[in-house]
Amino acid sequence: MHRAGDIPSFAPLRGRADPDQAALIRGSDFFLTRLPDDQGFWNIDDCRDGYLLLHNWQNRELATYSTLDGVLHRIPSPPEAVRELYILSSPEERHGSFRLVCIHADGFKVRPVVFSSDTGQWQVLPWVEAATINKGHPEDDKHCLPPRAGRLVNGRIYWTRYDYVIVLDTTTLQLSSMDLPPFMDGQKPFVLGDIQDEKLCMVCAIDGKLMIAVWVWRADDDRVEKWMLDKEIRLDEIPVLKLVAVNHGFVHLHLIAIQQPNTVPLCWFFSFCLETAELKKIFSLYEYELERSYPYIMPWPSSLVRNKVNPRIEGA
Repeated sequence: MHRAGDIPSFAPLRGRADPDQAALIRGSDFFLTRLPDDQGFWNIDDCRDGYLLLHNWQNRELATYSTLDGVLHRIPSPPEAVRELYILSSPEERHGSFRLVCIHADGFKVRPVVFSSDTGQWQVLPWVEAATINKGHPEDDKHCLPPRAGRLVNGRIYWTRYDYVIVLDTTTLQLSSMDLPPFMDGQKPFVLGDIQDEKLCMVCAIDGKLMIAVWVWRADDDRVEKWMLDKEIRLDEIPVLKLVAVNHGFVHLHLIAIQQPNTVPLCWFFSFCLETAELKKIFSLYEYELERSYPYIMPWPSSLVRNKVNPRIEGA
């Protein structure tokens, strides 16, 4: 979260040094110093593909900000009250193009509200009744969305309920539902994300054991897509599991350290690789800072892609 006068913190996952990437990072605005600080507080609503989605509650204004080039794109307020906002961009889209997908829910019905940076306009989609979305769950109370926020994975937004998952395809803007993995009804906690080949996955903590189960959405031998158990992994090094997210095959976990009297609880963040089973301690935050923490995955800049594919021959 960024407020006027505050300095945000970025905790990078350090790997092999890359000189081009290091030079780019040095020229980027990770401290958000180029944001206008005379127009109230800017709050972070989402982070994706190098963009920050910012919300100025005082002026009722939205904006996207690229930390790589320091470009601020102001967005008019949505025409309707929305409860969630997601920013979408892709390498296929021309540089600087993006969309915002917002959700407007009203009890037993829901509809997407979409902004395009190319047109500068909002589009309000028709209402969809919960009964239409949840056809496979006739016993359900027919409320559309759970109170917690959804999870954007590879162009689809997923809302996990205790008995099934609601899905919004951000390309077609169609709403549907899907079942949970077997034996998962009523179980928690679990998080949706993707593994390294971008397949949808669900990671859940196994009750009473220091283990996580990884389910992957894939086709079986009959080419029918369904949840399939990929692996179960024991985590002996973390006594108390708290699943946060799973991105590109990395599970993000945290635990709250033993609290001393009259002290603010400290929370440690870990990254666990599902492929190598390597666990890394990343950084620590105070417990009250958790709700203001967002995963930020920096895209490889398009200006450097050509250099990496066809490096310039020295002396040519």
